[in-house]
Amino acid sequence: MKGFVCVLAFVGCASSAVVGPQQHLAVSTQIVTQQTDTTEPELFRRAVHELESGEYAAAKRDFGLLLQSDPSPALLPTIMFDLGAASEALGEPELARLAYHQMAEKFPALPMARTALVRCVFIHAFLEEWKPLGETGDALLARADLDQMDKMTALGARGLSRAELGDTRLAMRDVQNGIEIMEDTHMGTAGKLPPTGAQLKFALAETRRIETEQIALQPVGDDFVAKVSARCQGLLDAQSAYADAMRTTDPHWAMMAGYRLGAMYQKLHRELMSIPPDGFAKNERQRQIFYGMMHVRYRALLDKALIMLNTTLEVADKVGDKSAWVERGREQKAQMESVITEEKTAIAKFPFTEEELEKALRIMQDKAEKDRSAKH
Repeated sequence: MKGFVCVLAFVGCASSAVVGPQQHLAVSTQIVTQQTDTTEPELFRRAVHELESGEYAAAKRDFGLLLQSDPSPALLPTIMFDLGAASEALGEPELARLAYHQMAEKFPALPMARTALVRCVFIHAFLEEWKPLGETGDALLARADLDQMDKMTALGARGLSRAELGDTRLAMRDVQNGIEIMEDTHMGTAGKLPPTGAQLKFALAETRRIETEQIALQPVGDDFVAKVSARCQGLLDAQSAYADAMRTTDPHWAMMAGYRLGAMYQKLHRELMSIPPDGFAKNERQRQIFYGMMHVRYRALLDKALIMLNTTLEVADKVGDKSAWVERGREQKAQMESVITEEKTAIAKFPFTEEELEKALRIMQDKAEKDRSAKH
């Protein structure tokens, strides 16, 4: 990896040539490789063929050799971009992002620079690099050569960045502007969403989630039921957007959305379970009943989270996705299964069964509903 970074850094200082009107002498520089001597055109053609044939490791090696040889200005942008593409295909997003950004910074006027920035958007999001994600979105929006798809990508990037960094108001503005374009172009109406649409829906879900989770459930007051209802409604609104993001051609966005959705249910469950029985229970039996009722009533949150996680993990297995997000999803699933087991074990030690708790809950809910109806 160090050698690769040095090669990219070399591009910025070893060659002052840029694409422009000046002439370049048609001299085929000899390039020495481990196998044989070759020329720049020959090595370039070989590297491109390797990339197109899926020989990504060989392509990355040969594009790196081309960069070390102080390549001609006409080939340099493509070499840098394709080096990023080979690295990305090899599952090396950090190296790919570096190559793409350096290419876009060195040759900002080229259309290829726009494509490089678009690729950087998805890599930054995948790596949860929220500040660089917003900066890349800004860089894209400053360009005059964007089509509607590019605008959606840039708005989704900036909106997601703003949401994750805490500015949900501006985030929602960006996301809504992007979704308006998406609706105007009928994206996803006839099938799965492309990555651009999935990013917008994921950003919408994240904005809703972050806003909703600002509703604190403690300390418990007279407005506790209203707060729980608001959290649950916000959860459902975010879930709808996450589900849209999961309906995508890109398994990375599907996995990210499934993971975040599961984490959202898990967080609400954890907050509810941390509510102390003080004020609800006066003795040990009442504390046991309080614990049991809370866990029986809200375990559905974990059950729902597990369903969503299992769905996304099954998709990841089918497509062979072994990214960090998949591993995090598996760890999260194991944690939730452990919590459910611990809860059931604890309740099994109480002098009443889960069935008795569920019956008592139904009686209490029916009584509360009758009381509300009588008031109206």
